[in-house]
Amino acid sequence: METELKDRRHGFIEHWSSLRRQEGSAMRHGQGLVELALSLTVLLLLAMGLIDLGRAFVVWLAIHDAAAEGALYAAVNPYCLNPSSPLPLDADPDVKCDDTNNVQYRAYTRALSETRWIPFSLVDPSRIAVIVEPNQSSSTPTIYEGDPITVTVIYTMPVITPIMQAMLGPELIVRAQAIQIALEAKPRNP
Repeated sequence: METELKDRRHGFIEHWSSLRRQEGSAMRHGQGLVELALSLTVLLLLAMGLIDLGRAFVVWLAIHDAAAEGALYAAVNPYCLNPSSPLPLDADPDVKCDDTNNVQYRAYTRALSETRWIPFSLVDPSRIAVIVEPNQSSSTPTIYEGDPITVTVIYTMPVITPIMQAMLGPELIVRAQAIQIALEAKPRNP
């Protein structure tokens, strides 16, 4: 009888320990599922952040090239910085600073053309600002040969992913600047 009781106890203990092993195995599978869920969440957050950072980089490349184009045009045509730029009195009468012949127009259209190769346009034309310094608003231009001309292109990029919106706000200001020396201006008096 005593051996039978020992056998029963031993069988019960083995049965109980096998149940505990199965339960532990299931608990380990649940742990793996939780780890997978946490890992995928972190990867998703990183991917969403990379989307907006990638957009910002492509936009920066486009407006950097636009600022360089505007500055180069300004170096050769320093009196046509914007459509209303005053020309010097001794300027060629054929020179006109209309929309295709001024720095602001060149920089603006270059920023738009640089992103046309992308299937969906990243640059909204209404969010582009082109600033040209020195500002030629006076009646007589004051740019001389060798003066620096700075072209700054600013783009206000909307942030599309919620995570980046929480970190950066609804908009990100992307800015590029280029400086060239006026080459075709009148020389300074000695």
